[in-house]
Amino acid sequence: MSGAGDAAVRPLRAQAGFTLIEALVVLAILALAAGIAFPSVEAAQHYQAFSDGATRFEAALRGARAQALSQGISVHFTLSTDRRVFSTGDARDRLPDGVMGSVPNGAITFYPDGTATGGEVAVGDQMRARRWRVRATTGLIERVQ
Repeated sequence: MSGAGDAAVRPLRAQAGFTLIEALVVLAILALAAGIAFPSVEAAQHYQAFSDGATRFEAALRGARAQALSQGISVHFTLSTDRRVFSTGDARDRLPDGVMGSVPNGAITFYPDGTATGGEVAVGDQMRARRWRVRATTGLIERVQ
């Protein structure tokens, strides 16, 4: 006679699963990892937005000079009074939130002979800035920082 089929003789098996303590420890570890990772991601997103805005600002500035030279007309690179919207002719663009531009007297004019009104232009936020110098005699644009 075998006791294999008898319920009273079968050994008790442990239930599979997690205890409440184990689940809470895993959640605490996940919360700690998220607390470390999310500020880094947010800082990277702010830097990327700043970098993208500065790149577009510089491209528009260089585009204004190229347009003046190629078309033989005076081209104005302007910045709005709120220091966020920059434009060249009909082309307008906006800097990301928290980033502001700086242009001497609100505009730089590039002339067909290659000269410009000149000055230093910049974009910046609370943590970083990029600056360029526009040479008046040549209209060349060089990054200062």
